[in-house]
Parts: sequence; structure tokens; C-alpha cells
Amino acid sequence: MSEPSPRQVLYALVSGGFLLVVAILVIGAAVAGLVPLWWTWATGAAVVVVGAWSAVNWRKTAPLLLITIGLFLLWVVGTLILAP
Repeated sequence: MSEPSPRQVLYALVSGGFLLVVAILVIGAAVAGLVPLWWTWATGAAVVVVGAWSAVNWRKTAPLLLITIGLFLLWVVGTLILAP
């Protein structure tokens, strides 16, 4: 296995940051009562699945960024639709 490039490490950290932000937003929206419980469970499960996939495939920078940013956008749009 070759040494990871600095770009791979940077993109993996950026993706990890997006994942952390989504996790905090999921918890914050649930605590504030902005979204239904099923949405919290669904997005929480998605964060766990994406986090596990990211830990295994962190060198695949393009899919990693697309999936984590996509999860963030999914959470934003879903929360805006479901918020009272």
C-alpha cells in the first residue's frame, strides 16, 4: 500500500468535518424538537453508515466528499421540509 497523498488526507479530514457537523445538527434538531423522531433516527443511522464507510474508504476522495456533502444537503432539505 502506498503512502497517502497530502490531498487525500486533507479531503478525508474535510469529509470527517462534514460528517461531524451533520451529527451535531441531527442531535441539535432532535433536542430542539424541530423534526419528528423518525427523521432523527433515519439521519442518525445514515451518519453511522456513512461514517463506517468513510473509515474504510477514506482514500477514495471524490466519492467520500460527494457522499458526506450529499448527506449534509439531504439533512438540510429534509429538515426544512419536516420542520413545523
